Order: sequence, then C-alpha cells, then structure tokens
Amino acid sequence: AEINAGLNKAGDYLLKKDNTRADWIRGISHDIRTPLSVILGYASEIEDTSSLPEAVRSQAGIIRKHSERLKDLVADLNLTTKLEYSMQPMQKEIFDPVELARQAVSEILNDILSELYELELSEDNPGKNISIVGDQALLSRMLANLIRNCIVHNRNGCKIQVTIGSNDTLCIFSVMDNGCGVSEAQLNALNSDEDISSTQKQTDEMEHGLGLKIVRQIVKAHQGTIHFFETSPHGLNVTVKIPLK
Repeated sequence: AEINAGLNKAGDYLLKKDNTRADWIRGISHDIRTPLSVILGYASEIEDTSSLPEAVRSQAGIIRKHSERLKDLVADLNLTTKLEYSMQPMQKEIFDPVELARQAVSEILNDILSELYELELSEDNPGKNISIVGDQALLSRMLANLIRNCIVHNRNGCKIQVTIGSNDTLCIFSVMDNGCGVSEAQLNALNSDEDISSTQKQTDEMEHGLGLKIVRQIVKAHQGTIHFFETSPHGLNVTVKIPLK
C-alpha cells in the first residue's frame, strides 16, 4: 500500500510538472507573439522604404530575417509541446501525397531557397495514383522541416532530392541531399531516437534538433517510421514510411 501510494504521488508530481511546463511554453509563445509582430512590421517597413540609405534598409532586412527565424522557432516550440502532450488535434483526411509534396517543395523554392541549393521532386511510380489518410498540415510541416534540415547542415549548398513512392501498404517519403552528411555519432543518435542536440556543438545547428524532433512526433502520430541513411559518396537520406490507411 505504501509503495502504491508513493508511486501515485510520484505520478501526480510528474503530471503536474508536465502540465506546468506546457502552460509555461504556451504563455511564453503568446507573450512573444505581439512584440515580435511589431518588430517584424517596422523592420519590413524600413526595408521597403526606398528613400532611406541602402545600409539602413539592409540592416532592417537583417532584423526582419532574424525576427522571422525567432517567430518560426517559437511556433516550433509551441507545436512540439502540443504534439508531446497530445494537445494537437489530428485533422485526418484522404489526400494525394504527391500533391502535398509538390506544394511543400514549391513553397520552399519561392520563399527561402538560394542559388546554392538545387531542389527537385520526383515520383518512384509516375502516373500511379496514391491516396493517404493523414493530417495534411502536419505532413507538410514534416517535409518542410526535413528539407530545411538539409539546408541548415549544408551552408555551402547541395542538391536536395524529394521522392514520393509507395508499396501495397505504405507511402514512402524520401528526402536526400549530397551535402556533408553527419558523423557516425549523429547517425546513431538519429536512428536510436536520441535527442540529436546531445551530439551537436552549441552552434546555429542546434535549431534543427527541434525541427527533427517535430518530424519524429508527426511520424509517430501517423503510426509511421523514420530512418536515416548515409548516401554515397556523401550526404544524408531520410526515409519516412506512413501507412496508406
């Protein structure tokens, strides 16, 4: 009886701790949103004012860029908390994963991709109709995060290949680059579901650890699997398999 009481007390404490953490993150995310929107608005206005000196407009552009990055990080932090504590309702529907991938790739091509990167989309079985049941918004975020992960890791540029395929039971998403790849320790950490941030130096690359955590959470929410491979002669291939139904 004493053991059960102790376990119940410990369970209640952990639940309270988790709820406090989730509430704190939601509160911080909400409080940051308004001042960040003000900074973004004024920075964009200064950047677009042609009568101002070029140096001032350039500096405003830097402020806008980093503010957008902070906004994305806050959104990621909020999303990963919701996924971790099952607070993100799944909006499941039947859709074409090829069209989903086409839209995700198009958005990145239009928004953030520099000339250093080549981004392509292909199908393993062109013309084959594929339907999948899932949350389009979350799976689109999954693909976007995987593509951004390639960009973050390869500052000098690389080719990124997104491929959609299927078999009788699974839809297969592959995001592959020919960049610098990852260390053996990082690869082992990725495939053992370890937090990749524990294998990284304290640099800007740390931000993609959160992006990959969200990818894992989205894959798990769809009862899928994810695996990381080295590519020859160098680079990284991430393969996600999601049940068709």
